[in-house]
Amino acid sequence: MFGGTKKLWLVALFSIVLIVLVNLAWWIFYDKTEAILDGQLGRRLALVANTGAMRITAADIEALMSADFEAFVKISDILEDIRLLDSLSEVFLLDENYQYLATTSYETDSTYLLAPLNGRFIDSFFYSLEENALVTESYQTGSIYLKSAFVPLPDSLGLVVAVLGVEAPVDFFESLIELKNNLYFSSLLSVLAGIVFGIIFLLVQRSLNQAEARLVLSETHSHLGRMVAVISHEIKNPLMIIRGAAERLKKFLAKENEHPEESDFIIEEVDRLNQIVTGYLSFARGTTGGILAASQSEPVKVAEFIAKMKADLGQKYADQKIEWISDNSPPGLVIDSYPRVLRQILLNLLINGAEACLSAEKPLKLGISILEQAEFIEIRVLDFGAGIPKREIKKLFEPFYTTRQQGSGLGLYLTLKIVEELKGRIDIQSEPGEKTEFIIYLPKEPNQ
Repeated sequence: MFGGTKKLWLVALFSIVLIVLVNLAWWIFYDKTEAILDGQLGRRLALVANTGAMRITAADIEALMSADFEAFVKISDILEDIRLLDSLSEVFLLDENYQYLATTSYETDSTYLLAPLNGRFIDSFFYSLEENALVTESYQTGSIYLKSAFVPLPDSLGLVVAVLGVEAPVDFFESLIELKNNLYFSSLLSVLAGIVFGIIFLLVQRSLNQAEARLVLSETHSHLGRMVAVISHEIKNPLMIIRGAAERLKKFLAKENEHPEESDFIIEEVDRLNQIVTGYLSFARGTTGGILAASQSEPVKVAEFIAKMKADLGQKYADQKIEWISDNSPPGLVIDSYPRVLRQILLNLLINGAEACLSAEKPLKLGISILEQAEFIEIRVLDFGAGIPKREIKKLFEPFYTTRQQGSGLGLYLTLKIVEELKGRIDIQSEPGEKTEFIIYLPKEPNQ
């Protein structure tokens, strides 16, 4: 079970890592694509700005600065040519005060409105901090994205007196937005696919775990059957010898006019043990009826039955004082059941409860009651020992599973098999550190 759970966690972790890595790769690709497109546009604008600056001479700049109308017309034509040839939004000349000397824009503003955003690039030329073309990052103005490039224009003395600016719309943003939307959709799709894959794998893995558990249980049952068959066969021969010796002892005591009660007790217990062994042997061989094959249903007086159970347990734990909680079984109750089998079930549960009390270093405090309900017989066995953690309750009836150092792990497994053969079921209610109660429900008609 732990191995299957660990495998599920590993697959879940692998799926999460895979989804994260795939989406991370997609978004890295998006960022690189954006950087490549932005870089290409920046290089194009820088080339356009440098080429345009070469078409404007220092004499043209000086004439323009002197308010020469012909120079203004010439430079305006050059700027318009640059704008049309390269599909730019605006081409302009600025002085050191961000005033337009010439522009292709039809706006009437005399001051460059984006000076607060791009003024540092323009100032770097006038203060001789930069000589080469400078390209801004993409920026938003209104509802559009723009990118600008600036290049200095010196006069005949080599002093920068104006700056040429080219401005282009970032037309690849629409493509990037579409790509980003596609990435959002792909990311969502990958997460959903991961969830679906995880659910499918979980279902498949659960089926495999269940099949594996059934296979292990089948193999365990097969080994257990062979073991029980061998042990049962080896026990039956000594039992017959003990019974024969007890019968001879009984005859001898009868001749000597002695009371043969002890020999009768030995014969009775040997017969009971022989029935148990025969039932287990039948169960191991897969005979119809299993453990009940060697038993017969008969009336059981509940009060006497419980008293006998308490006496037997008192003999087993003679050096311990057992505190029995109040028995709420109705007086005079008689049920139809298999007394030998029922005794074996309850004795096993009571011994387990007593051992639980001892292992928890608590006084032996036990309880047993048999009630008749409308449709079934309800049997409750209670102990105030260490309790059972919830994670262990499901494992209690697995063969060879035990929490006791001296336990075989077969008692509760065989108990469950007997109850199932009786067409009943077992429930467990436990409070760790406080108490444990086994509740057995058996049909009122044991043969049904």
